[in-house]
Amino acid sequence: MLYFISTPIGNLNDISLRAIDVIRSSDYLYAEDTRVTKKLLNFIDCDIKCKAFHEHNENEVSIEIINKIKDKKTVSIVSDAGTPCISDPGYKLIQECTKQSINYTSIPGPSSVINAIVLSGLPTDKFSFFGFMPRKKGEQEICFENINSDSKTAIFFESAKRLKKTISNLNTVLGPKRKISICREMTKLHEQVIRGNIGEVLDNIKKDKILLKGEIVLVIEGSEKKHSDYVLNPKIR
Repeated sequence: MLYFISTPIGNLNDISLRAIDVIRSSDYLYAEDTRVTKKLLNFIDCDIKCKAFHEHNENEVSIEIINKIKDKKTVSIVSDAGTPCISDPGYKLIQECTKQSINYTSIPGPSSVINAIVLSGLPTDKFSFFGFMPRKKGEQEICFENINSDSKTAIFFESAKRLKKTISNLNTVLGPKRKISICREMTKLHEQVIRGNIGEVLDNIKKDKILLKGEIVLVIEGSEKKHSDYVLNPKIR
């Protein structure tokens, strides 16, 4: 059997009892970064050997994993934080399992996406998750133009060192009045949530009133415009 196991996004106490049981009963454990996962294994007092499974070896290791499952072994997959396959390796392995009719399941747990939208104070009834924020300014602008008329709340992962430029680009494309939330170091000792409109947040960043450090999830308010009222930017026609 193959298990995709959600792990804590910061606070190790958030690991579920079921996740601990499955990890301890597994024959093999594969992790995005074995050094990070070793801390979790020490925390739950488990001495299972951990092997690497990341974007650079996903294809070859997926074959190895499938062969072990065919040999009736129990294999578990974890990422550094959160759920495998969500902006982390695992999707290609799932595709191959589906093709070969190999059974797999997911052990649910902590999610930085769900945690962020709950903490954001923005509408939670409809939202879109876009993964990691595009790095280039032009790609960001196209992305922001696409969400400009969307009524759904938008969620992105972003690097602390790029956040200032990203908020500046948001201000240019969406304007200063759209509400955003910056969720930083969630579930950790220095957890912080910054809420406000884009213009206010950008001004505070420029004045060094906001600490740009740690793991960040950016949540953006949806548009109040009707789709029929929105004029598409020529760049994305």
